[in-house]
Amino acid sequence: MASLESPLEVSRPQNKINHFRVTYTQNSMLTHPERRALGIMAAVILLLAVLYVGTIYLFPDGGAVPYQDDRLDGALVYLEGIVLDTKITSTGGHLIVNVSGVDVFVPEGGAELILLPGDYVRVVGKVDTYAGKKEIVTNGISDIRILV
Repeated sequence: MASLESPLEVSRPQNKINHFRVTYTQNSMLTHPERRALGIMAAVILLLAVLYVGTIYLFPDGGAVPYQDDRLDGALVYLEGIVLDTKITSTGGHLIVNVSGVDVFVPEGGAELILLPGDYVRVVGKVDTYAGKKEIVTNGISDIRILV
C-alpha cells in the first residue's frame, strides 16, 4: 500500500551519521557563490570603514599643510598663531581675523564667535588672493579653534 504524503509537510534537515562526523542536509536560501559574495562584500565594507576612521585620525585637518606665503591659491592649509585683530565687514557680516599677520576670511562669522586679541588659534582653510594679498578663506567659524 502506497503512503500518501501531505503536500503541507515541511521538509526538515536529515541527520546522516558518518563514522567521523555528523553531516546535515540543509535547505539554504543562498547558494554557495552567493554566500561567498556576501562575505566578500561584508569584508570590503569593513575594510573601507577602518580606512575611513584611520584617515580621520591620521589626517585630522584633511591633509592641510602649514601656511606659507608662496602656497598656490586653492591649497588647503592650516595656521597656528595669535589673534592680532578682528573686524566685521560692512556688508554680509563676514569676519576678518588677523592671525600673526595673515588675514583669515570667515564667511558669515561675525556673530558666532568672539575672538579676542591675544587668543592662540588654529585656522584651517584654503589660500586665496584678495586685492593682491594672500589670505586664508575658511568654510565657516568651525574652522577656527581656540588653543590653550
